[in-house]
Amino acid sequence: MKNYGIDETLDLLVVGAGPAALVALHEAQSKGLRAVAIDKGPVCGALLKHPTYMRWFSTFDKLELGGFPLLIDEKNPTRREYLRYCRAFVNYFGLEVVTYREVVAIEKQGDVFELAARDMYGRDLIWQARNVVFATGFYDSPRPLDVPGGDLPKVTHRYSEAHFYADHDVMIVGAGSSAAEVALELYREGANVTIMMRGERFHTKYWVEPDIENRIKEGSIRAFRNSEVAEIRMDDVVVRTESGELVEVPNDFVLAMTGYEPDTTLLESTGAHVDHSTGKPVLTEHHETTVPGIYVAGTLCAGCESNVVFVENSREHGPAIVAHIVAQQAAVPAG
Repeated sequence: MKNYGIDETLDLLVVGAGPAALVALHEAQSKGLRAVAIDKGPVCGALLKHPTYMRWFSTFDKLELGGFPLLIDEKNPTRREYLRYCRAFVNYFGLEVVTYREVVAIEKQGDVFELAARDMYGRDLIWQARNVVFATGFYDSPRPLDVPGGDLPKVTHRYSEAHFYADHDVMIVGAGSSAAEVALELYREGANVTIMMRGERFHTKYWVEPDIENRIKEGSIRAFRNSEVAEIRMDDVVVRTESGELVEVPNDFVLAMTGYEPDTTLLESTGAHVDHSTGKPVLTEHHETTVPGIYVAGTLCAGCESNVVFVENSREHGPAIVAHIVAQQAAVPAG
C-alpha cells in the first residue's frame, strides 16, 4: 500500500477520505498545494455502513464533487453507484489517498503538525503537514443503549438488509428516518416488527410518516410511544411504558436506530475547543478551529446534530478551508 507524502512536509493533510475530505483534497490540488488524505479504511468507507441496497434521497447533481459529473441512469444513485463514483473521482484527478492507516496521535512540532498513523499490522508511520483537516464524520460512534443487555449479540446499531431478520421478532429503537424506513422495509420482508420510541411521533420524511403511521394504525407494526427500553434479554425486551408499566415483548433482534455521536478525542488532543453540550467544534467562518492550522470539514462540524450536514452542503467546506490556507500563505513575507 502506498504511503503518499510520508517523506515530505505537506501543505495539507486531510484525516478521512469521505466526500467532504475528497473535495478538500481536490481543491487543494487545484490551488497548487501539496496535499494527502489518510483514512483508516477504504475511500469513502463510511458509506459502506449505509444499508446495502440504499438509494440516495439526494439527486445526482447534489452529490457531485468538484464539478465531476455523476453519470447514472436514474436521478438518485444507489450506494454502489456512488462508491464507484468516489473511486473514479480519486483516480481521474490523481488524488493521493493513503488507505488503511489510522491516525492515532497529532502534535505540533515547530511550524508543522506531526501525525502518527498505524497500519493494520500495528506498524507506526509519521506524516508532517503545515495544516490539517479533520473530516472523520461520526459513523464510528453510534449512541449506545445504556441498559442492561445492551451489549448482547442480538443488538446492533447498523442495518444492512432485511434478509437477516425475515420471519423473526425485531424491535427497532428510535423515531428518526432510519427507524421508520427500516421498520417499513422489515415489515414488508416478513419480519414481526415492534417500534419503541421515547417521544410521541416520528421525525422523518413527509412521505414516510403517513406510511409508517398507517401500518401502526392497522396493527401491522406494533409501537410503544413515550416509552423506553428497561432491559434487553436473550428472548425478549422489557419496555417501560408511559404509565410506568413493564411490558415483556418477545424478541430475537434489536436494531438501535438511535443516531451517532462524534468522536472528537483526537481533535481535542490538539487543543481545539469543542462545545460538549452540542458536540460541535468551535469554528471560524473558514472552518478553522481555535488552533491555527487545524480545520474541520464534513459532518463532524455538526456535532450531535447528525441530520444537518450532508454531502450536498459539506461540499462547500473544502473550498472555504483551502481559500483560507492560500490566503494565509500569501500573507507570509517571502524569505
